[in-house]
Amino acid sequence: MKKNNFKLIFILACLIIFVSIGLAVRNSSEGILFDEFLLEIIHSNTNPYLLSLMKFISFIGSGYFLVPVMGIGIIYSLKKNERYISKLLLLSSLGSWVVNFLLKQIFHRTRPLDFILVKQGGLSYPSGHSMVTMSMYLTISYLLSKKYENKRPLIYSLSAIFILLMGISRMYLGVHWPTDIIGGYIGGYLFFSLYINLIKE
Repeated sequence: MKKNNFKLIFILACLIIFVSIGLAVRNSSEGILFDEFLLEIIHSNTNPYLLSLMKFISFIGSGYFLVPVMGIGIIYSLKKNERYISKLLLLSSLGSWVVNFLLKQIFHRTRPLDFILVKQGGLSYPSGHSMVTMSMYLTISYLLSKKYENKRPLIYSLSAIFILLMGISRMYLGVHWPTDIIGGYIGGYLFFSLYINLIKE
């Protein structure tokens, strides 16, 4: 009971933070809190090798990479009649992307134009790469840890590292404010928490 109460309080706190940031940046083209400070630090030491690495990491979190990879995973799980897995994979990827798109239309925040190093259109809050990566890797970690319980800490640790790297790559490329990344992480976690409790095996 105490564990459930703590989780509920944590989810509520995340929701409050997400909405508070969203309202603060709504229809804005400016950074808030530590946004500009962190981007200036990150962009004070850019180099072509690190830029190439960050582009690659960002690509792995893009639709160009995720759509075929997750599509293969969903088709494979359907062929094995694992509909529970296919539903979770679909929600964590396409579902998360759709929710993110709708949220961006609500908050309508402009990207940090003075820091952008690559061509990137669209709106800024919450970060789509961060949100989809968070929901997708939490889902994959959840499914794998059910199968390999003794490796749960390793599975979640590896996922956390990649989720973190994705957020860093988006800030390094200058296409998101740091608060976009935080919003994306929170949004991904909240969406994961919702469908993981609604979809039953």
